[in-house]
Amino acid sequence: MSRVEVIKRVALVAGPLLGVLLPLVLKIPEHPQASAMLGIAVWMALWWLTECVPLAVTALLPLLGLPLAGIASAQETAPRYMTSVMFLFVGGFLIAQAMESTGLHKRIALVILSHMHASPWRIMLGFALTTAFLSMWISNTATTMLMVTIAVAVLARLDAQLEATDVAMLAAPLLLTIAYAANIGGMGTPVGTVPNLVFLENIQAHAPELRPTFMQWMLVGVPLVVLGLLVVLFFLGRKVRGMAWSGALAEESLHNELRGLGAMRREERWVAWVLGITALAWMTREGIQGDDFSLPGWSALLPYKGIDDGTVAMAAALALFLVPAQEGRPVLGHGAFTRLPWEILILLGGGFALAMGMQQSGLSKWMGDGLAVLAAVPWPLMLLGIAFAITFLTEITSNTATTQVMLPILAAVALGMEQDMTALLLVATLAASCAFMLPVATPPNAIIFGTNRITMRDMMRAGIRLNLTMPLVIVAMVILIRPLWP
Repeated sequence: MSRVEVIKRVALVAGPLLGVLLPLVLKIPEHPQASAMLGIAVWMALWWLTECVPLAVTALLPLLGLPLAGIASAQETAPRYMTSVMFLFVGGFLIAQAMESTGLHKRIALVILSHMHASPWRIMLGFALTTAFLSMWISNTATTMLMVTIAVAVLARLDAQLEATDVAMLAAPLLLTIAYAANIGGMGTPVGTVPNLVFLENIQAHAPELRPTFMQWMLVGVPLVVLGLLVVLFFLGRKVRGMAWSGALAEESLHNELRGLGAMRREERWVAWVLGITALAWMTREGIQGDDFSLPGWSALLPYKGIDDGTVAMAAALALFLVPAQEGRPVLGHGAFTRLPWEILILLGGGFALAMGMQQSGLSKWMGDGLAVLAAVPWPLMLLGIAFAITFLTEITSNTATTQVMLPILAAVALGMEQDMTALLLVATLAASCAFMLPVATPPNAIIFGTNRITMRDMMRAGIRLNLTMPLVIVAMVILIRPLWP
């Protein structure tokens, strides 16, 4: 029996054993249900990390554990497995299927490769910059769906030109680059990700005079995005150095093949229009709000609120199912639903349910209160401790829930210590976007995992390096640039 098999067998027993024993051994009087939730979280984390059972099976544990522990009823837990974010996933995957069925994906891949064909590293750089820029303005989930659709098309094109081992050598780093760039890009602007807005709300509540302007945020955020991308490319770019790069990807060959496709057919044009309008709708839905300017999004013009990115994705999917654009029939048919990655959808739902349980049981608050011991630590080390704690905590909880629980606690700690509250909350907020290790940590991670071109081991090995590096980068940038704010 191999070492991996032994570890899996041990984890298969140790997971439920710890899940049952922890609540018996550890008592948290102020949050009676927190110890039971900690047992469930440890159980799930152990099974996810070792993959001793299918990942989706582990993701179903909250449906059993939360009601039995009295943390949340089945009626409260089940809806976490089909939230609006899930429909954003479904819509994105359906658009990807439409591109594949019409051949549009091949055309897009050839266009991209004709401009970024010089090396695997250059391809990764192009995807990293584009993904990070889009993620500064629209949700990282929508950005990742868009870019992964294109990346998979590029990889499919390379399958026909390179050896399978060489394509596999590029696939994992390229897809990880997209997910990580989407997470890092959200740090660049106040509207890039929800935790940034939570930061602004907390600053407004505790010290409104310290609230940074849009440009002041970008003074920290944009350099941090650039440095973050350099870190990502440094770690992941090394993995493709030994890759054989075929002469078949010469520019002339790519252009000839692109010309050989001829003019776009009707169904290709229709899918391209749907993709373009969907991307534009995602980018312009919310608008931008700054201290000195306001640029409203199109959703503000609607009579009723409640439209989100999932709604946009469903509108796009409906258009592909209803409009006869391919020989008198729609681009997508009944078979599209059987090809959806249901395992990944359940996996992500399990992460949402776990995050809800941690917040509802009081476990998140108990863990946050534990950080108060850092008050006796020197200021730079305290910032580092907060950054590392938030980074690893957000691997198993949503970054929004993490910041909603942690920032008020940290604000109180900073006020009690008479330290710079803005710097402390900013470090915690930015660290909440640094979930790189697990597919359930953030939707972009789950999306790339759903391509079946990346393994849990790939993500964990790359993610742990970034989890240990990015907090250092964040703290350094905040300490360096924070004095430039008022």
